Amino acid sequence: MTLFAALLVIVGLQAVFVILTIALLFVTRLRTSRSLARGSDADAILAVPLQRIMLGDDDGEALAAAFLQLRPEVAAREMLVIGGARLSPEQRASLAEKVRRSPWVRLALADGASRYWWKRLKAARLLVMVCDRGDEELVARLVTDKHAAVASAATGAIAGCASERFVRAIVAYLPMRPPAVRLQQARALRSHAEIATDEVVPRLAGDASPAELRAWIQLAEVLATPPALEAVIRHTSHWSVEIRASAARALRNCFSPAGAAAVTRMLRDEDWRVRAAAARAAGALNANESIPLLTDAMKDDAWWVRFRAGLALADLSDPGRSALEEVRASSDPFARDMATLVSALSDGSRLELTSA
Repeated sequence: MTLFAALLVIVGLQAVFVILTIALLFVTRLRTSRSLARGSDADAILAVPLQRIMLGDDDGEALAAAFLQLRPEVAAREMLVIGGARLSPEQRASLAEKVRRSPWVRLALADGASRYWWKRLKAARLLVMVCDRGDEELVARLVTDKHAAVASAATGAIAGCASERFVRAIVAYLPMRPPAVRLQQARALRSHAEIATDEVVPRLAGDASPAELRAWIQLAEVLATPPALEAVIRHTSHWSVEIRASAARALRNCFSPAGAAAVTRMLRDEDWRVRAAAARAAGALNANESIPLLTDAMKDDAWWVRFRAGLALADLSDPGRSALEEVRASSDPFARDMATLVSALSDGSRLELTSA
């Protein structure tokens, strides 16, 4: 190929690139203009009915009828905007009841079975707004979706479904969820604490992998029901450091003699992470019997253990504070400095650090 021919090829490719870029900009601008026009049309159609429901002059009938005048995708988008930011929970529930059987809602929720995650995400977001008891199967499928964004978006619909089968599915899938989604769904299960407790207790009592135990111990911690927390105690001597540390963190809500005894034992654990979590739990449980071990923990090699032990002693009323004062006179410079630091904290600062 001659130099001239090569230049012609390069110029041709550049021209094609410029033409395609211009075409893309034109299509994008056209779509944006149409979207804005649809938004303006939607605003005009929904303005008066929205004002009526916000002022309490209507229970959502007029707004539900107005949604029927919009294209399905526009109606779904406007429902998310209006329901999420402009209506009270009671108004949103009333509107949801009116629109739930509308064609545009059925069409949008049908995407919950799509193979494309972004379509399932849209269905999950709308489902949170319009969910009722008949949507249990769809909610269960979306909150256990393999895509984290879909599972997270659908979590808000958990409160509307309460069957044992539904909660069992969520609890079973918790170990497979990303940490953020797992915590979000565990918190959502507090609305069904009794059923969730019945599901997690036998799982904590049986044989499970460390990954499963971490998820279910975290659920027990979030639920904070006595049976769930009692089931965690057996794992305070687990071979995995992460499981023992998770158990110690959970037991700070276990206000029972067995819980206090368990965290006191864990102050002797070989791993500093477990000892630190146990010290925090001992203070939260007001476990005065742990004061001697907390005093010894002020000489721990790990700074974080000394810090947590000092905060715990300060939380244990007069006996703990007396022990903290004695540590301030200790010959161990690290223990003495930590006791001085903790003693100088205000009650508000100490409370904030203890709960952190």
